[in-house]
Formats: sequence, structure tokens, C-alpha cells
Amino acid sequence: MRNHMPERVVECFSIQEPVEFSHLSPVTAPCNLCRFESCGLRTLPKMLQEYVQQLPPQSIAFAALCILYYVVTQAWGYSEKSSLTSSKTRTFRQWIQAYMFLFQGSSMIEERYMKANGQPFTMHTPGNLNFMITSSQHIQELDKAPRHKLSLHAVAKEFLQPKQTMHGFEWKDQRGIEGTGFVRAIKSLLTAHIPYLMPRLSTVINKQILEETKIAPITIQGYSRVPLFAAVKRIITRTNCAVFFPSELSDNPEFVKAALDFPEDVYLAAELIRILPGGIGPFAARMATKGHQSTTIMHKFIHDVVRKRLEKAKISGNMGQESGVRDTVDSSSTCQSNATPSNEEQPNDGIQWLINTTPPSESWSTDRLVGEIMAIWYGSLHTLAIATTYALVDLFSHPEIIPPLRAELSSPSAVAEFESTGEGLPMLDSFLKESARLSAFESTAIRRQALEDYTFFDGIKVPKGSWICVPHRAMMRDERHFPNATQFDGLRFYRPNASKSEQDAARLSNRTEKWMVWGAGRITCPGRVYAVAVLKLVLREVLCKYDCELEPIKGSRSAQWRSALIPRAGITLRLKARDAA
Repeated sequence: MRNHMPERVVECFSIQEPVEFSHLSPVTAPCNLCRFESCGLRTLPKMLQEYVQQLPPQSIAFAALCILYYVVTQAWGYSEKSSLTSSKTRTFRQWIQAYMFLFQGSSMIEERYMKANGQPFTMHTPGNLNFMITSSQHIQELDKAPRHKLSLHAVAKEFLQPKQTMHGFEWKDQRGIEGTGFVRAIKSLLTAHIPYLMPRLSTVINKQILEETKIAPITIQGYSRVPLFAAVKRIITRTNCAVFFPSELSDNPEFVKAALDFPEDVYLAAELIRILPGGIGPFAARMATKGHQSTTIMHKFIHDVVRKRLEKAKISGNMGQESGVRDTVDSSSTCQSNATPSNEEQPNDGIQWLINTTPPSESWSTDRLVGEIMAIWYGSLHTLAIATTYALVDLFSHPEIIPPLRAELSSPSAVAEFESTGEGLPMLDSFLKESARLSAFESTAIRRQALEDYTFFDGIKVPKGSWICVPHRAMMRDERHFPNATQFDGLRFYRPNASKSEQDAARLSNRTEKWMVWGAGRITCPGRVYAVAVLKLVLREVLCKYDCELEPIKGSRSAQWRSALIPRAGITLRLKARDAA
């Protein structure tokens, strides 16, 4: 879920003369250089900040010297090979801007977007040059470009550094037929199982929220002071574990703890590898994650389950057979088994769906399957936890929306539709969509890496190794796309008097050319229906069973890192059980 789009896309721009992005003015941030020292650790994501604060002074000094040496040598061209694959060498100012992007990337993108006035622009980052496009023609071409030229998979590979952060898992720079089964497993099988999963998911969420209130400090008024982001991560971890893994894993505290830590450990390790010089990065990553501890634990547990299931599948001849969905499922179970042709009960969870959708023509090792499962787990937890956190912050920052939402949730017909389909609750859906629009936590979307030099239809040239992105967060906060774009309106997308087709088009889970939260065109989030269902379940649980207050937030509610805005760990939500009606 990572991880955001307008009512009407910007009018298409055209460039009369073929141009290269190198001719465009680089991003400028007038006050950024003088703010460099003041940003400090305040702007680092909390997980990086906490880790740095625990290091001995000599370690911090050594790391700072390494980074300074790396930046200076790169800036003055002393390194043997620049990480920017471009015909021109970066200026010293551009290198400073590239490293400023780490701390203020989202703000820099929005500032440059407003100055560009609909034209393409570039952003310098430590690793490469990012090309920002906003016209519908460029976005459509970006979507339709061959995978061997512009690749999302290569972006993910660079972003996560899986070979070193995911137990040696090897990714190709482009994904072809071997990836379609996993998309089908999430898009088709998970989505089809949502109605049967709803009771179980509701129970897991209810239990974990109650647990969070019990372990939190209690105020004199009887409120539990819950650290919101940390609590939401635990709630989403428990919820997703109930779907993806068998009970032997989802009920195992050691595994659940590793599953919780895994996304942050991967993120932290990958960033250290990307930022620090080659010989230092991997070492620092191992130190910061205690030898990739969570990855090792997750890999061990999942490997054992996958190995046993593959052995059983070979014996029964069911390898690669896609699991179907029964007409009736016992909702008291997490995920009940589906009957195979041999009348043997087959596990019915995320692991099994992924095993069953392995391409028949491929002979995948257990390690390969485990690597794919862990990669999917990263995406399923990281983005959904952040989106849920911001939704709750938005909810209790705008208390005027609470009464109508509670009224909708007290409607038997509305609740019945939601519980039986995972869809519905249009007022809550509108609120969540507005939260996704205005509180988008990722500034760019539809990212692709150029695997070779690429030229757009109008002559814009993108050198190999560069990224092409859509600055969708800035676009969704643009008055040209939304009236009162910076004002939160929880009912902005509520269409009670519209036709059924118009209501469906306005839904959060719906993907259109005008709503790029989930991607666009050929490549969109296959788990979006599940993600929206979980968001609604969490908010329903909180709205119906608790009275809440958001403690005043000192300063910004987010910490910027690259193009992402991560919720601050200090955000606290007070919860108290509501009096029975």
C-alpha cells in the first residue's frame, strides 16, 4: 500500500524543440543551504535518529568523516566513476543539493513543482538524477514503455538492496513472466478471500488495539496514552500475519517480532548501503541491524514452512496448482483450507497462494520463493502502517467528521455490506481518500529506472540509470486539480446522489488516470482492495469502541527522508473505552 491524484490531470504540455533535461535549470532551493546545519537529526526518520543517538561519539565521528570524504570527493570529481550517469558532471552546488534531498526531498520537490508551472524538471539525489513529469502524454508513455527500457523492478532493487538486506535474494533489473503469478496471488486470491477474512481480521484488530491500551500509561482521566505510529505498526503486523502466514508463525512471538522489525531494518540497511561508500555501507548496515537479525529470523521460519509444503506438493503432484475459493468458508478460522483434486486439505494462506502461483515453466528454489514472500511482506506492512497512522491523525485533527462517520457505522445495512464484501461505507471511504490525497506520505509515484538511454516522444532524453517519476503529492495539493487543495475536506469524494458508476469511480480503491495513489496503467497495487478494507476495519474499531484525543503535536508531524514523509514517533493518541449505549 508505501506508500496519491487529481480530479483532472494537468493539460498536456509540449516542447517544440527536442530537448535534454540537462538543458533544464536544476532544482533550486534558496534557503536550503543556510538551513543545512539547523536541520540536523530533527529531520531524520525516527528509526535513524534513535540508532544514531545510541552510537558512541567516536563511531558517529568516524561515520561523519566517511560521509564528508565521500561527498567531497564526489563533488570535486575525484572518484573514478560518478554515480550520475549523465553526459555532464555535477557541479559542487548540485552535489550539495543532492545530499540536501535526503533531509528535505519532499519540500524540495513541491517547491520545484510550483516553479516549473507544468513543465518537466529534474531533482538531484545522491544516487542518480530524477526526472519529474506531469503531463498525461508523458505519464502514458512512461506506463507503456517496454520493461527492458524503463523498469519499476530496477527501482525497487536499488531502493531495497535485496541481495544484502534480504538474505542474499537476487533480483533481476526487469521483471517479466516470472512475476505475474505473485501479482495474481495478491490481486485475485487475496481479494477474493476478503469477505471470508473480515471476521478474523476484525477480531485480530480489536484484540491488538485493546492490548495497546493496556500496556500504555494511563492519565488521571482514564485515557491510555498510546504512541500512535508504533502501535499501528503492531496492529498491521498482527493483521497481515493472520492473512499471510499459518498460525504456527502468526502466533509465534519471536516470528511476529521479526516480522514487525523486518521492514524498518531493511529500509535502514538499504539506506546505509546507498549513502555510505562501498566498503563501509554493508558493514554499517550489519551493525545497525544486529547482523540483519530480523531478516535472518524471518527467513528461517518461512524457509521451513515453504520447504515442507514444496516437499508435500511434489509428493501429491499439486505443485503450481492455483488455489481456488470455496463458496463457503468457516469464518471462525483464519484462512480455511481449500480442497484439492485429491481431496487432501491444502493450506489456504498467503504463503500457499504464492507457492501455487509459481510459474509452471519455472523451477524455483525454496530460497527464491522465500525471497519473493519477504519482498511482498515488506510492501504489505510498510505502506499500510504509515497510511493508517496518518488517517488516524487526520481523523482526530478534524473532529467535526466524527459524528457523521459514527452515524454511518451505526447503520445496519451499511455495516452488513461492508462486512460481507469488504467494500462500502462511502462516507468513511471519502474520508480515507481525502487523507490519502492531502497526507500522501510519498512525494513521487510511478517510478521507473532507465535501463538504457531513453527518449520520450517529444525529444526529452533520459540517460541510463536515471529515474523517471511523477510528483503526485505536489499535484494533489495543486489548486489546478482540486478546489481548496490544501484544505482537508473529509466528504470531498462523498457522492450520495450520484449514479452507481460515479460512486464506484470515486472510491478510494478504484484506480483511474486521475487517481495515481495505486500506480497507473499496467502496473498498479494488486493489494489495494485489501489495504482499504484493513484501513476501514481499524478506523471502525477506533470510532465505535473508543473516545480519543490527539495530544498536541509539537512541530511537524512528519520527518522527511528523501521523497517520503514518515510519521514522528512522538505522536500520541489518547484512547478510552466508550460507554455502552
